[in-house]
Amino acid sequence: MGEMKVLLFHPHLDVKGGSERLTKLMYKGLKENGVDVLLCSYAYDRDWFEEGEVIRDPGDLGRMVREQKPDWVFLAISESSYVSFLGDRVRTAMYVHFPLEEEVDEGSLGLYERKGRFLRTDLQSLLRIDRLFANSSLTAMAIRLVWGKEPVVVHPPLEPLFFEQPVKRTEVPYPRILYVTRFTPLKRPDFLILILPTIRKEVPEAELVLAGFPDPRHLHYFEQIVRLSEKVGGVQVVPSPSDQELLELYLNAKVFAHPRIGEHFGLSPCEAMACGTPVVIRGPTGLKDLGLASIAYSDWDFLQMLIKVLKADDEEWFGLSQEAQKVVKSLNYKDFSQKIIGGLA
Repeated sequence: MGEMKVLLFHPHLDVKGGSERLTKLMYKGLKENGVDVLLCSYAYDRDWFEEGEVIRDPGDLGRMVREQKPDWVFLAISESSYVSFLGDRVRTAMYVHFPLEEEVDEGSLGLYERKGRFLRTDLQSLLRIDRLFANSSLTAMAIRLVWGKEPVVVHPPLEPLFFEQPVKRTEVPYPRILYVTRFTPLKRPDFLILILPTIRKEVPEAELVLAGFPDPRHLHYFEQIVRLSEKVGGVQVVPSPSDQELLELYLNAKVFAHPRIGEHFGLSPCEAMACGTPVVIRGPTGLKDLGLASIAYSDWDFLQMLIKVLKADDEEWFGLSQEAQKVVKSLNYKDFSQKIIGGLA
């Protein structure tokens, strides 16, 4: 396995989102397993990626393939158009977070393209992809229906910090609701702000914390979230938290709320569970793969589940906390990398 050489590509590694985090952990895990990995992107956040070659245009991928002669090119995001730049002689794998980009609209299409995202699926290029990986059975079903191909399901991993020192919760937190996300309309943080007054009728001291990364393609929406938070009150917005700040937020929340409908998988609720924080998830969701009991299939049920966790007594809450940690125990980057390698064998 030490002789395997992989060219790992993601168009934008300067945004701290789920696909970028997965790319970081895949790079780390493949290297630790003896794979010769060359990472390349148009842009990097050097706090996350100390190494990695910068490319200027898609044609540079083809040049790198000719120069480096990798055994595999691994596309860490589902842009089939990149296959046309690779040439015919290299095996190609792709990790699919979802086969369609759900957040794009006519107004933002140009912004996506300037970030290196070629969103129009090229069916001929798709036929040349040798191996597809998917983050959940929900995404796998979408790939079958949309692309007519069969993927290998490999759930994404969590950062090592969530497993280095297993958390043992000893105190029930203040009735604080946490949501960690990119601030985009599809993620629905505004919904949590709007239901907070209803929650306070049952739990008067309830607070809401919205943490995450303002997406440059959706800055107007982030500004709306800030204004709405100030208007409703009891809402704290934490933009671009560090990993340590995130860890503290998870540990200080009584419940993690994830109102996104149709989430393909969802790393932030898994991070919360790794910290022993119970979660309430709006379904449908790829997290169903993990056997979660706290999935709500209507907004009303979602609201009632949140209130139930916030009102839970100590014994009940600690039981939920321990169960949450068990659910995500397998989501470590070492297991993830070995499954990827097995899929490439």
